[in-house]
Amino acid sequence: MKMVTKGVKLRIWVIRFAWLVGVLSGFTACNSLKQSQQETTAQNNYCHPTVDYSYDSTYLPQATIDAILKADTALTRRYSQHDLLMANAIGVIPLLRELIVLETSSKADARLESVIKHQQILNRLLVASTQVSSVAAELDCEGERADRLATYLDQYDTQRIRRLTLLSIIVGAATTVVTTLIQSDNTSKVVGISGGVIGAGFGGFAAFSTSRIIHLSHQRNLLTDVWEQNQQSKIYPPFVWYVLNEKTFSNSNQYSVIHNIRQRWENFVLNDSSPQEQALYFGQGGDYKADDFHARANMLNQLQSSVRSINQDLHSLALALAR
Repeated sequence: MKMVTKGVKLRIWVIRFAWLVGVLSGFTACNSLKQSQQETTAQNNYCHPTVDYSYDSTYLPQATIDAILKADTALTRRYSQHDLLMANAIGVIPLLRELIVLETSSKADARLESVIKHQQILNRLLVASTQVSSVAAELDCEGERADRLATYLDQYDTQRIRRLTLLSIIVGAATTVVTTLIQSDNTSKVVGISGGVIGAGFGGFAAFSTSRIIHLSHQRNLLTDVWEQNQQSKIYPPFVWYVLNEKTFSNSNQYSVIHNIRQRWENFVLNDSSPQEQALYFGQGGDYKADDFHARANMLNQLQSSVRSINQDLHSLALALAR
């Protein structure tokens, strides 16, 4: 009768121990609702422009600007080469020519016409500035989205490690308590070994990061044209893409801005990246891990900084017009 009582108690302790481990293991389960919300964010295209922009072909940059500058000494005497390249980028070279003629004209209405030309040029500067702001805003939005998804995966991984570590500690403590209550030496050893293995398993899992992913689609990928060094872009405004491709607007004047951006990506973000990773970043999307989101956000932020710096060149032209 005494042996039966001990057997019953042993089964009760084993059942309780197994139940405790099962309940605690449930804490490592993912929050399906939160994951669904994050996946909805990943598939949402709220960063894309709400309308399709059309650009007046009259103000598109001219490819033969060097020949124009060499032939027109009136322009080169009045403006620096850098400012004239920016003027070509926003398509106001013809307006600058007309303005120079009006400034030297003795016609009675020349002053009024000069003011009108000034206003037309300033309007083009305003449009160019809004184009820069528009692209920068989209880059900022995409970068913020990638950062938020990366943070979500990082937080999930942190919580998972914390829970697994806690489980390892609790299982170890529970094993110690159970083995002290079991009088049978063999049973005590079995429970002790089992508890140790389970605790070590939880601790081992905590040492590895999760392989959790979120699928991100980006049909309108702002990184692709920069990576492929395309001469033409269907995403960026012609003015912005011209500046990013013109060597004069880079600090070195040896390589274009997008060439320098790609070099920085290769050296500091995509070091030893695989073709599969490059296809993920610069293609139409795929399954992203936390590190992938961090890399994408990093590249978007670098590109955004370069686009915003175009305002410095616009500022230089505006000052030249004010003289």
